[in-house]
Amino acid sequence: MNLLSGLEKYGLGQTGDLDILNDGSDKKKKTAGAGATEEVELSEKDFILDRKVVCPICDKEFLVKTVKSSKVKRLEPDADLRPNHEYVDTVKYGVAACPRCGYAAMHRDFAHLSATQRKWIRETITANFKPTEEPKMDVYTYDYAVEKYKLALVNTIAKKGKLSEKAYICLNLAWLRRAQMENTPDDTPMNAKKKKQYQAEYEGFYRQAYDGFMKVVVTETPPFHGMDANTIDYILANMAVKYQEYDTASKLVSRLLTQPGTPKRMKDKCLELKEEIIVALRNNKQE
Repeated sequence: MNLLSGLEKYGLGQTGDLDILNDGSDKKKKTAGAGATEEVELSEKDFILDRKVVCPICDKEFLVKTVKSSKVKRLEPDADLRPNHEYVDTVKYGVAACPRCGYAAMHRDFAHLSATQRKWIRETITANFKPTEEPKMDVYTYDYAVEKYKLALVNTIAKKGKLSEKAYICLNLAWLRRAQMENTPDDTPMNAKKKKQYQAEYEGFYRQAYDGFMKVVVTETPPFHGMDANTIDYILANMAVKYQEYDTASKLVSRLLTQPGTPKRMKDKCLELKEEIIVALRNNKQE
């Protein structure tokens, strides 16, 4: 029975069974036709919406793309807790950037500026910023997202923001370049050249983030840009393994394993990381 019959005169007639519980968030939608079923794959743009933001520097309103966080499915994060989600890389949408005055910051920090910080940004950023026409796109590209994060970083430096904020922006920049490397095939000389550039920026920003957070944990009090001490220690332990700083990694892991407040899931991950460190140390001794 077609419960929506009668709407045909408005051009809104529908066929098939009514199901108000179907909000369109299923992986595949089935549309009834003349005995056929059409499957429509969801894509990144289905989880993105435009949101109006007012710039605290120039008071102008502009649009930013944000993720419908309630709709995206969380997947297993990377070892260093880089978030992963089905269909969409949420890291790309972490920054709001005013196209008129050049002010940019991560969403959680965007509106939080003192009068002095506004003055510093106007003098350092806005006075030199050249407005450019924003490209029209359904979703952010990695290059576009990286550009906005870099703009957020120079703004954070200009406003004399906390080291934890600068380190976290650098970590996000490294994550973006790493994702870009993973998604760029080595099929052409141009792509190989691009991947070399992505690799260089990934290594540079990752090192900045690591050195920054190592200093943050002894100079600032938690939370560190929204992250508790356990989360930072776990991220740093994984980063230390990458740099083969096994003594540092071991100390961080031991601290997490003996800390009463460490979540069980994180302790399990620490035990896995501990085994990885032991194997690496054993291999180094054999060389």
